[in-house]
Amino acid sequence: MPSTLSDSQYTTSVQTLVKQIQNNSEKKNSLFELASLYFTSSDANARVLRACQENLQSTQDYLKAAPESKRAAAHNQVKKLQKELNDEKQRQLLKRQHCYKSIANICINILKLAEGNNQQQTNTKSAKLLATLFMLSSSEGKNRKQMHQLYKPLYKAVLALRLLDKMLLEKKLSNTYIVARYQPETRFSSVPNKYTQFQLDVAVPVIIAAITQDIGMQHVEIQRLLKGADGSIDEFRVLDKETRIPLLIMNHEQTQDFISNGIGISVYEGEDPNKKLRFEKKQNNRLKFVLGLLSDAVKPSKNSIGNIIKIPQIYSSFVLSTKPDYDFQDLPKVITILNNSAIHSAICGNANLCFVNLVGAFPLGFGVIYVKSQQASDQMPVYSFAIVTRLNPQQPDTPTCRKVTDMSESGTESKDFRLLPENNLFYAKVQSKLESVSKETLEKTHQVHVAEINDLKLPNHEQGFWNPYRYFSINKHQNLWS
Repeated sequence: MPSTLSDSQYTTSVQTLVKQIQNNSEKKNSLFELASLYFTSSDANARVLRACQENLQSTQDYLKAAPESKRAAAHNQVKKLQKELNDEKQRQLLKRQHCYKSIANICINILKLAEGNNQQQTNTKSAKLLATLFMLSSSEGKNRKQMHQLYKPLYKAVLALRLLDKMLLEKKLSNTYIVARYQPETRFSSVPNKYTQFQLDVAVPVIIAAITQDIGMQHVEIQRLLKGADGSIDEFRVLDKETRIPLLIMNHEQTQDFISNGIGISVYEGEDPNKKLRFEKKQNNRLKFVLGLLSDAVKPSKNSIGNIIKIPQIYSSFVLSTKPDYDFQDLPKVITILNNSAIHSAICGNANLCFVNLVGAFPLGFGVIYVKSQQASDQMPVYSFAIVTRLNPQQPDTPTCRKVTDMSESGTESKDFRLLPENNLFYAKVQSKLESVSKETLEKTHQVHVAEINDLKLPNHEQGFWNPYRYFSINKHQNLWS
């Protein structure tokens, strides 16, 4: 499924997908808005359905003992109430199907953007999507928390897919449902708009679990706890343990409820009863798999499938943090957080190792500043700017990057390169390589980079990293994977 989108079209398609998942619109047609509507109306819908059922049952009971003179009227009333019950069931079924079609469409759009004909193409497409989400959402302004909240479900879903593949390739998964459906040669589809059985039975449920993991937060009671009755409280504030734990439990319960009763399964549209049974069995197996992923992700055991969701959740909650304190420089510390979680058995060590080797220490889209690895003895050391652009680095601290500025005289070197730790100015000890360079030369070099990147706020080499948010916001700078 190769992408044919241009860079500006691609970025627009990513933003459109984000809005399909979570938005604040008049139409209220994003997935999270549909969940909010479900939570608002579910109790009332249950009462209406129960009233219809009770009225019908009461009238049927009356019909059994009704005198002959009143049986015809009672029979007509039963037919009327039966129709009312069927109409109500159909109305609620249509609402569920609307939610189901919404999330199914989102899943297909994610597969289109994140997966290709093979593993290599898939890794490239997923790296592009992850880096794009990171750079689009890495605003330094007051909207950073809101942006991160919007982009996080999609970001987490892509990470979960790639962790799933990584663990399968390294034979670190033993779950029967997944392994029984996995064959490397049929993992991906080479036919546009056609999807393999693995993608439909496994990848799509993983996506659903990842993007809906916190959808229970849309419940009216949770929203009241987060924002206050009048919406005046900061929902991104740090919660005390007495508030946070019950809220997380409630979120999990409401998420499971929405998936089971707000989305449900697809409806078979044919007339063959045997095919209907097989269809519903497959649909229910997928639903059971989603619910299992979410339940296991609460506190995954060593070999639990919940690690596929839990590890990307921890990672994305740090990289796309909604907390008040957020320091771009701290982002590489996320690997330490994951490793500590594995040490304390909060996540599986093998799954964590797969994930760390997948993403590396520097998030995709992270801006690095580096010195060249080979300098002629008579050549003055210089530094340049780059962006982390690829998954599966050779070592976690050796990211694969795309050059943004190039101080080489020839300019014929490859645009993509592996950044060794000894050349990465993020590390304080590497700064010593520039100690012999005069302030005038360093300032002149900095001005060249400012002009080339067209960013007056571009930091100098002493910071050791940079935020590509402003750079990537310009369409012509989005072509980092050509």
